[in-house]
Amino acid sequence: MATRDVLGIADVVDAAPPPKVTFGRSSARHTWGLVGQYGFLCALSLLVLGPLFLTVIQALSPPFTYVNEGRPLHPVSVAWKDRTWFSGGPISLVVRTLVVLLLVAWLQKVASGQGWRSRTLHTPARLVAIVGGAVALALATGPVFASLRDADGNSGSVFLIAVLVVAATQVWGYLGPTRPAWISVLMAVLTGLGVVGMAVLFVGPEVWTKAWGRYSLGPAMGRSLVMALIITTLQVSTAIMSAYAFVFLRFPFKRLLFALFMATLLLPLEVTLVGNVATIRQLEWTNTMQALVLPFGATALGTFLIRQGFRGLPSEIQDATRLDGYGHVAFLTKFAVPLTRPVIAAFTVISALGAWNQYLWPRAVIESNSFNTLQIQLRQVSAGEVANANEAIASALVAAVPVVVLLIAFQRQIIRGLTAGAVK
Repeated sequence: MATRDVLGIADVVDAAPPPKVTFGRSSARHTWGLVGQYGFLCALSLLVLGPLFLTVIQALSPPFTYVNEGRPLHPVSVAWKDRTWFSGGPISLVVRTLVVLLLVAWLQKVASGQGWRSRTLHTPARLVAIVGGAVALALATGPVFASLRDADGNSGSVFLIAVLVVAATQVWGYLGPTRPAWISVLMAVLTGLGVVGMAVLFVGPEVWTKAWGRYSLGPAMGRSLVMALIITTLQVSTAIMSAYAFVFLRFPFKRLLFALFMATLLLPLEVTLVGNVATIRQLEWTNTMQALVLPFGATALGTFLIRQGFRGLPSEIQDATRLDGYGHVAFLTKFAVPLTRPVIAAFTVISALGAWNQYLWPRAVIESNSFNTLQIQLRQVSAGEVANANEAIASALVAAVPVVVLLIAFQRQIIRGLTAGAVK
């Protein structure tokens, strides 16, 4: 009981004791929940990356030696090149340096939690981490390559020193007011381990250079890249225009035509293969780029996806643009396409991956090995190089690099496109 005197009047107020608040159990539960979540994510990552790691081991190891050793979980008899970071020609040097700079910058961006345009990436600490990481990696990998080449028994210690040198340049970028210092140090060590390990695995061994030069992967990859770019451009352009017509234009039998348009998805490539190949041969287009790209200039899947995105636009936007004097082209380019950019970006990635991985149609219209695309070239390598199976595996891994880069570059757009319309 508590007594309070206000203006001479005595009030008796029951002062209940404050509730007892305990944070120990909820905090511990939250901590263990985070530990369980990260542990589950790490297990999933190992499940996904484990086969890839084994594939890299098989690419670095000669097949017969690898089998005789009992298929160990480490490379055996790796042929290391006598090189430093600065050998291999100016183009190769510039490319690998840019790759390292982008990788370190991406890691710093992830650590900051901001986008590429954020000013947090332009702070002196992060700029020192990005540039210093690339310079430290270039200087520290030389002794690692030399030790692996000479097999002097000091490769482990030299590798550890290189990891610590690179990690020392990354700590300054990871430090933050809300992040404990030990977490920043741990992140820097993991970054150094990953960057130096990737440099050693994908720059030092000779198998990558042999696979690239021996099997003419460069010209084949160039033809596949040109084919994928043209097909993707055509499919995205035609899909946008046809989807706009089916949504915003009025013409007779629109629904019937759209149903017939979508019915083409029921016809696989094998059904029309013979007729299309006969047409290409009559036009004398074998071994040409137009034979590879023109039959895939339009796709009903892209029209369907972008049409669904256009249908989600409020009708008031088009009404307002009409009052302002905008025509169809202006409305399409200034409003419809920007507002449905996630869906268009997702379809762009789908179209590019489909074009890049084509095998059956290029195999049918290409008759000369000098016009082989990358997938055909890989098929010939895997069929003819049984004794050097590790070089065929290395060729396949090299061919997968553009796909990985594409997925990393457009990962945010893919997620946005797949989840567009899920939340109202």
